[in-house]
Amino acid sequence: MKARKIVIFIFGTLAALAVVCAIFPKDGITIGNVHFEFPTLDEILTVETHVNTATPDELLAQQLKATSTTDDVEFKKFTESNPARFHMPAGDITYFDDLFEAMENSSAEPMRVLHYGDSQLEEDRISSELRERLQTAFGGTGVGMVPAIQAVGAMTVAQWASRKLPTYFSYPMGPQLRNGRYGIMSQVAHLKGSVQLTYRATSFEGAPHSKTYSKVTMVCSGNGKATLSANGTTVPMTDPAGTTTGVKFLSATLSTPARKVSISASGDMEIFAVMLDGNNGISVDNVPMRGSSGTVFAHVTDRKTLEPFFKRNKVGLIILQYGGNSVPYLKTEKRMREYKESLIAQIKLFKAISPETKILFIGPADMSTNVKGKKETYPQLEPTIHMIQEVCNETGIAFWNLYEAMGGHNSMIEWVKAGLAGKDYVHFSRDGASKVADMLFNTCLMYYRFYCKRVGKTPKDFQ
Repeated sequence: MKARKIVIFIFGTLAALAVVCAIFPKDGITIGNVHFEFPTLDEILTVETHVNTATPDELLAQQLKATSTTDDVEFKKFTESNPARFHMPAGDITYFDDLFEAMENSSAEPMRVLHYGDSQLEEDRISSELRERLQTAFGGTGVGMVPAIQAVGAMTVAQWASRKLPTYFSYPMGPQLRNGRYGIMSQVAHLKGSVQLTYRATSFEGAPHSKTYSKVTMVCSGNGKATLSANGTTVPMTDPAGTTTGVKFLSATLSTPARKVSISASGDMEIFAVMLDGNNGISVDNVPMRGSSGTVFAHVTDRKTLEPFFKRNKVGLIILQYGGNSVPYLKTEKRMREYKESLIAQIKLFKAISPETKILFIGPADMSTNVKGKKETYPQLEPTIHMIQEVCNETGIAFWNLYEAMGGHNSMIEWVKAGLAGKDYVHFSRDGASKVADMLFNTCLMYYRFYCKRVGKTPKDFQ
């Protein structure tokens, strides 16, 4: 074929496609069960742009510089406009003051941070760094709460059981219960007979304070007994409060911290959690719930299995990190309204159970999907985040907009390019999760420093 004919063919084809672009319905057409779409001329001719032009590393450097200020004017500017700021209830920058005081007093009265979330928290990826930074400054050791049987392995602790126990989940990870007795970690293992549960610190170098356990507690109910083996000795586990019914806290304290412990339990029992803690300081509990939207606490879980934990432990902060699993389905006002009402119910439950505990809701990260043949932020994501922020305002809790902190619209594309998120364009990699933890912690640290400045204290030395 001559060159002139080839050129005519190419331009003719382009012209025909342009006509199709111009006349094809913008919303596409449906034939039977098949829906067809065709890009418009505007979509073809428009050059794709990103709201944020900085790389993730550049963005993190900017945020680190902003959170390092000691100037009152710059602090005020940060709290009013910086994407990484905490949105405090009614703009009250003192909201976390009681939490900061509890952290400083944790050497005398140990306290906990409960970090609940979806699969972004799996492997202890975000919580482990928060835990390490807090324990470095305020004291504390141990990895916090773990389930009797771990559904997804963690970077910080390895665990195994001498036999398989039936395990039930309040979220779509496995079989579920009708009675809602899931407990503080939203999963429960049923024991009939005997079992040995073993926990050992891993070689993960990012959290050295998590590697030793001084106080081990099994949160359980039913009839049974347990002993703890560590450092070549075996000691009985008993409930210091002498609880005989309801949720029990069978505990043992080691004279020498251990990197590996084993619990031998026997009887007819529900095992809700095992706490691997230090004798004082701060514990940070990582509770990943794959597939969850964070609505199981008030609607699915038996409150009687939650309340005792808060009565027996000082919980200074609850972090709720949800929303991503709901985004693809919140396409109507009705669904959005139902999810909003459900989130409000969860927060009201925690506030009723533990009124003194502060709550921070972390909104979903940027998430990409295929929109007309290219990766784009989910259309429903921003409306969902705005709704979650409304929930926080209405219930009087703090909100952290992870979506804005990581760069906003289409920022996940840049995080994937940098190896900080997976090819699903939803989940952070280990390195990415570490950077999210850095952003969150640096913001928290900034508010803490200015709390100290207001009350005339010297801030703890964070590494």
